[in-house]
Amino acid sequence: MGEFDPNDGESQVIVSLAEAAMHMYRAAIDSLPFPEDKKFQKRAEVVLSGLRKLRASLAEAASRSRSTPAVIVALSEVRRRYDDLMARAAAAPHATLGQQLYSARIRAKLSAHEVANGAGLRPDLPDELEAGQTPTDEEAAKVKELISALGGVAAPADVEHTRPADSHFNGWDESLATNGADDQADAVTH
Repeated sequence: MGEFDPNDGESQVIVSLAEAAMHMYRAAIDSLPFPEDKKFQKRAEVVLSGLRKLRASLAEAASRSRSTPAVIVALSEVRRRYDDLMARAAAAPHATLGQQLYSARIRAKLSAHEVANGAGLRPDLPDELEAGQTPTDEEAAKVKELISALGGVAAPADVEHTRPADSHFNGWDESLATNGADDQADAVTH
């Protein structure tokens, strides 16, 4: 049997598909209206729903024994974009309780299971709320109390928007795409 090649097989296909999907999601996120716009929440939820599906697929791929660093990097980018958009949505008018809970618990570095257990909630409730489900009145009261105990929802200016030092994955390097065009432009102007 040959040695494992990370550039061969399903991991490479998964990463390529994730890159294509993230290209579309980045464009959709960049074209969202201002958070105060009535259409913001509905459009943001469409993107968030897609990102949840992509995140779940990449998390499953990353948990396989033949995963690659490229899969992990792709998963990291999806999670980062998801967290950023959830924070924006949570701080916007008409934010859902699930968006607010997610933002507060991520800022507090707590898992959905830890939050549910600590607040006396059903184990699956945080994930259900994140996906847009409606809690009972009793559950909503507990969740609001928990959000308050965790410091509430961060204002948009408080939300960190960090990009990794190496923001490309799957070998893509933007500087290589110019194929020397920048050097030629510099030579013409000097």
